[in-house]
Amino acid sequence: MNENFVTLKDLAQELGLDRSNLRKYVLSHGFEFAQVRTPESRGQMTLALTTEDAETIREMRAREGFVLGKIGTGSGSGNGWFYIIQVVPDLAPNRIKLGFSTNVDARLQAHRTAAPTASLIETWVCKRTWERAAMDSATKTDCQLIANEVFECGDIDNLVSRCEQFFALMPDIA
Repeated sequence: MNENFVTLKDLAQELGLDRSNLRKYVLSHGFEFAQVRTPESRGQMTLALTTEDAETIREMRAREGFVLGKIGTGSGSGNGWFYIIQVVPDLAPNRIKLGFSTNVDARLQAHRTAAPTASLIETWVCKRTWERAAMDSATKTDCQLIANEVFECGDIDNLVSRCEQFFALMPDIA
């Protein structure tokens, strides 16, 4: 194979992702694929990136906290943000969604496909491994689980305050 390219298959294996997820990640960051023929693809066209683009993607994933080459641990060990989203502020202002994301803007947009008026209340820098503890701490009083990570909370300001207290105790990861 031409040493100026890295196949999608090889990069996905190196990063511990399946090809479909890496393809989406690459396209969402504005990179374009080349099509190349390789012995591994038996001469068929396969998607590839320039070696420069592949290195940029490796660096981006490392900055986002992903562990290279360990399938299943990349997203589990990354840094991102813990967020509070008001799901339907105009109808149920105390109904909130808590969670972790490495891209809060994209997560909010995803929620807006089902709840167009969803609104971001607050975010905190967070490790993925802290998500469950942060959620349990934030919702320990005056909150009722409605569905998957969606809660009805009596006082949103108190919820935000409990999150502030939780994250004030956690080590600085910035």
